[in-house]
Amino acid sequence: MVLSVLLSALLELNLAMKKINEIEKLDINWQKFIAEISTTPLEKPCLYIVATPIGNLEDISIRSLRILSQVDWIVCEDTRRTSKILQKYAIHNKSLKSYRQHQKQKDLDWVYQKLSCNCTLALTSEAGTPGISDPGADLVREVRARQLAKIVPIPGPSALATALSVSGWQTNPTIFTGFLSMRKSRRVNALKELNDFHGAIVLYESVHRLKKIIMEIQENIPHRDLLLSREMSKYYEEFILFRGDIPMTWEEKLKGLKLKGEFTLVISPLRVKS
Repeated sequence: MVLSVLLSALLELNLAMKKINEIEKLDINWQKFIAEISTTPLEKPCLYIVATPIGNLEDISIRSLRILSQVDWIVCEDTRRTSKILQKYAIHNKSLKSYRQHQKQKDLDWVYQKLSCNCTLALTSEAGTPGISDPGADLVREVRARQLAKIVPIPGPSALATALSVSGWQTNPTIFTGFLSMRKSRRVNALKELNDFHGAIVLYESVHRLKKIIMEIQENIPHRDLLLSREMSKYYEEFILFRGDIPMTWEEKLKGLKLKGEFTLVISPLRVKS
């Protein structure tokens, strides 16, 4: 009996290993694939707002790949991150232009000039959907105000929507605050105001002050659960629930928290229990 069970387990393991090897041997000719889907000409001039993966590069859409392969220029919050996507999907010889907050006016002038010359541009953020807590919002607003080109969104990954989807809470209504103020007084005042809101609350936070922010949330928005999302869609993806009804466990959980990457925090609606 034991021997037959062991043999059966070994057979299943062997079949599983064969399937893994077959998957690893898959060699998709991305260059050919991109060429086949890039036959429809783009409207000119046009600014495409292209969502890119928040972690796992497989999360990009076919439409996003097509647009990135066809536009004249890609305007990037981080050219290194966008270059990784282009490299993985064999999109070669693309012209990239950085767009940063500290050189915003200079870069805006460049965008105006290119659109005036009938170019097509794609805007990408460091990760996720452009215009959500990043400098891309200013670019979109200014292009629309000047009526320089059609603005077309190319939907895709978003840390905001991804974190809400795994919360399990009723998220209608929801307030999204992005990154709170660097100044503690303003941050605490904002949290106290948010305490009056009965729906879900979503924040972004960096690694540098994460623990401080979480304890400020516990103090100023008490009795609510907090879901912390870290490295979403990546290998070390992690979701940690802080229970509002047992606040004494929060500090203990924070001690074992890996402080790496950026974090999305979802505060539960009022009167919701896990």
